[in-house]
Amino acid sequence: MAEAFLDNSDKWTRISRRYASERIYCRKELQSQINHVIENYRKKNGLLYNWESMIWKILGIDDVEYIIYDKTEEFRERDEQKRKQSEEHFKNVLLKPDSFEWHKLYYNNCISKDVDVETSFLQGYYLLLFKSINTSRIDGVMMTISFQREQCSEGVEEMNAKVESYNLFYQRFEDVRGPLEIPAKQDKSPMKEFEKSFQGRLSCYSVNARGKFIRSYSSLEEAKKGAMYWLKVWGGIDSENVIPYGSIRYDALEIHKREVREAELYMTFVTRYADVIEVIKKYDYPGNAADEVAEVLGVNRDEVGFIYGLFNPVLFSALRLKTIKKMLGENL
Repeated sequence: MAEAFLDNSDKWTRISRRYASERIYCRKELQSQINHVIENYRKKNGLLYNWESMIWKILGIDDVEYIIYDKTEEFRERDEQKRKQSEEHFKNVLLKPDSFEWHKLYYNNCISKDVDVETSFLQGYYLLLFKSINTSRIDGVMMTISFQREQCSEGVEEMNAKVESYNLFYQRFEDVRGPLEIPAKQDKSPMKEFEKSFQGRLSCYSVNARGKFIRSYSSLEEAKKGAMYWLKVWGGIDSENVIPYGSIRYDALEIHKREVREAELYMTFVTRYADVIEVIKKYDYPGNAADEVAEVLGVNRDEVGFIYGLFNPVLFSALRLKTIKKMLGENL
């Protein structure tokens, strides 16, 4: 082994990750020597250990690909070309900062008619775009640029003060089933609006959801440009799949089918609740019980996620129950 990996050996060639596009290329002669050592280990020690994995770890090489050295340059150039094509495609499909309307951000989406909203109540801007996940599901991503205004003293801030930074936030709305827009503030009970949001409908209060903070920018233009990048990287939304704000939906029938199926799953779960709990109690981690839960309920494994959403399976896990018994035992 030592001889096979000498730097001056002419029997093999190793190209570092930097020059091989994340890959290590070795001659077939090296592969044969490695396999010979592995086979000797097996004969002497049996199959008690995964010697292949251990050897590659010792050598500091992961996911090794073996090729004849003459092909190394060809593969490197191919990978470099693919990388450049990928970067170019990323730039081409990236949305432009002002391709869609940035809506003015007001608390609860409420615009007062009695004051100068441009200076007194304007909190920033938001851009809400959507993409189709499948025939009956549409997800939305909202990029919010929130103003951070100067303060005359600590804890004292005036709404018409100068903006000192533009803070960018990322918020995702999964499985939006209602209109693809945030409604204006209506003279209705807030609870009614929240009830709608539970049904997958965006409410006027959705603008208050900032989500994950990304970073602060010194100008509005920079913040908008940054938003386009994160829309693509985190939200997966680009010019090839974007659904604009306020688009008309045509998937009402598919959504209805889903809701009927979910109602069936709900009733199935309620009637077999005790059976599901007994299954969960066998596992330290409820996710590992998905196959058995699906079998008990007679549903697809993918639908178990909906079942788990109806209750917190962690509360009934074997690990949780063991912890509770230990705590109670200590206090007896």
